Amino acid sequence: MRLVSVLSSLTLFLPKVFSQTPWPPYDPSPAFTIGYIQNATWNNQSDVLSGGTLTINNQEFIIPRNLLVNTPALTAVAWGELFANETINLPLWPEVAWEAQASVSLLFPFRDLVLIMRESQIFANYIGGQHIAGIVYIFQELGNTGQGFISAIDYEKGELRVGGDPNVADSGVRVVISDPVGRFGLVHGDWPVWTADTDAPSIIASTGFPVCVPRTDPASEDDPLCPKKNRPVDGSGKPVSGFTFGAPPVADGQPDPHLMVPLSVGDHIIYSGTLVKDPDSDERIIAAFAIDANLGIYTAPGTVPAYLIINDALQAGINGNPRGEIQQTRVEGYTTDETATIEIYAIDVDPCTGEESERIWGSVVPRAADRRGQWRFRSDSTRLPPYTREVKARITTGTITTPNGLVAGEFIAPYPPDGYIFPELLVFGDNQLPHEFDLLPFLAQGSGPWLGGIPGVPEATTGPIVGQLDPWPGVTKPAPIVCPTVDPLVPVADAGADFTVLGGAKVTLVGGIKNTNLNLSDVTFTWNQTAGQNVDLDTSGGINATFTAPTVTALTTLTFTLEASSAAGKSTDEVVINVNPAIADSITVSTVSWKSGGGSGTLTVRASTNSPVSQLFVSASTIARVAMNRIGDMQFESLISIRPAPASVTISSSLGASVTVPVSNADVLGPAPAGGRVSASASLSATASSEVEAETRTQTEAEVTFTGVSASSAAATSSV
Repeated sequence: MRLVSVLSSLTLFLPKVFSQTPWPPYDPSPAFTIGYIQNATWNNQSDVLSGGTLTINNQEFIIPRNLLVNTPALTAVAWGELFANETINLPLWPEVAWEAQASVSLLFPFRDLVLIMRESQIFANYIGGQHIAGIVYIFQELGNTGQGFISAIDYEKGELRVGGDPNVADSGVRVVISDPVGRFGLVHGDWPVWTADTDAPSIIASTGFPVCVPRTDPASEDDPLCPKKNRPVDGSGKPVSGFTFGAPPVADGQPDPHLMVPLSVGDHIIYSGTLVKDPDSDERIIAAFAIDANLGIYTAPGTVPAYLIINDALQAGINGNPRGEIQQTRVEGYTTDETATIEIYAIDVDPCTGEESERIWGSVVPRAADRRGQWRFRSDSTRLPPYTREVKARITTGTITTPNGLVAGEFIAPYPPDGYIFPELLVFGDNQLPHEFDLLPFLAQGSGPWLGGIPGVPEATTGPIVGQLDPWPGVTKPAPIVCPTVDPLVPVADAGADFTVLGGAKVTLVGGIKNTNLNLSDVTFTWNQTAGQNVDLDTSGGINATFTAPTVTALTTLTFTLEASSAAGKSTDEVVINVNPAIADSITVSTVSWKSGGGSGTLTVRASTNSPVSQLFVSASTIARVAMNRIGDMQFESLISIRPAPASVTISSSLGASVTVPVSNADVLGPAPAGGRVSASASLSATASSEVEAETRTQTEAEVTFTGVSASSAAATSSV
């Protein structure tokens, strides 16, 4: 009785003790989870963009409306697309167990497998007692990545056997390419969400050259899109594992870089995929969404087509809370052209129309040493944000659409699961930093009409607008974008951005529409001048129009209107052309610096011009001429990842001015010494001169400084 009495007395104090401990200790806080899916719900089956819940490791996360999920090879899958009626449609789920503690160290043979796990990775915040997701990745347990030699190919099924005995036809892991459009071989479209990337190819040689599985047995019938001529053999008849294509055009019967390279028995591959049920049996097979074949395939230097890839070394250092450490932004990959200059872009998306536009980050040149064709773009620049859902890499020599339907010369990639690096806490013990989703426009503003996101499924002509995540998972909720209500079948005219030219220049007005779901052939375009000094406007080009800018003595403004019309309706857009008097163009170089680090180096060039219509470019012996990024009024910057640094760089303008500035000698800026970093810089101030001058003031092993560098064009003879 005494014990009971004591306990009863203690209970009088318990509410007071608990009330002194607020829960949670602070709100909001970040929530990052990798684990196994136990349950998922979809709120509204009539709304593909509606959210739901996702339960991982006994923890429920709210999936906001408008959240688009990343699967292994797809960038943006609507939450509703993952469901069949009320059940999340994950292969082999829920017929098999999905317990997190289960072991899957022995996955083969698949017909004996009794347990599959599906993983999810979530970036979320804990706000007001709820875990609300902002970024979600879903993929099957990593046991479905494997490697081995191709021991057999069933051409009738389009199936590889990997790691088997070549003398036993049905041995080894069964692997098919999950390809609903037949890009890389026969169509395998039973698993539409878990497919290979059929646009930015994920079925490749290690250099980025696309590979394929012949649709017919090459011994009896050649596949014109996957021809055996693209797999030369050595003297013993064995397919070679590495070669360089000749420069196009190629002679009949010779390897053609416009076509894919066929995989062959004996190739060593790394595959990643989804464990699925064979549609024709009860066996388990791998539906591969990615294959990396150990083949060294290259294209002739400076030729088109050339290919490239962005690999998993892709990260965005989110520049947010100053209490956190900001990580470096990286974009890395390989190219088949070891001499290529590659431009890196963020892809901005209009939140109302879905129209995409490129925003250049910088350039990169493949490394001169180590792995052939490897390139690394790395930057700490604060000018890179805002970060986007996808980034693009493009070779400056140009792109071309191949007979297989790929765009050679560019590659678009989403960020991988570990790609968004939010600020990391500087002082341990401080409150953890919530994920700042407001810094990511595709979450805070949206990404335009939802037309479907699965390869092989025709895009819709209309769809709901993907708007701001709701409920909002961040701390600071941006004001939602209010999109005008328009008929999606009515073409939205796009006359382009306003720009400035010089008097006497030939000007082209480039028209278009902002609707991505309409065919240009169904649209009629009409150009008219509505203000300013009259010009002779040539509209015979239909979608485009041309005129010669008048000769002027002061800034003159011309206004033009583009009308886009179809059977559904019409719209107009206006563009303003500023005409300046012809003036001499000059370049002032303010900074040329190179800093080693991270296995590469960054060349930073900053320059300005006195002409508002001039575009500046930078080039070097190892760098193709690339446009510099405009960072202010007649101010330009270029960030180029390159090692070793070039001996000099040339800054030129679209109006003819040019200046060459030394960077350093190759001995100083070659491979990094064992002792640590080296750097070189050029700090320059302009002088009013039409000739190039460079006076060396100081030179040490670590730094080279120049002063007095400028350049002028003799006359302005060209225009932007």
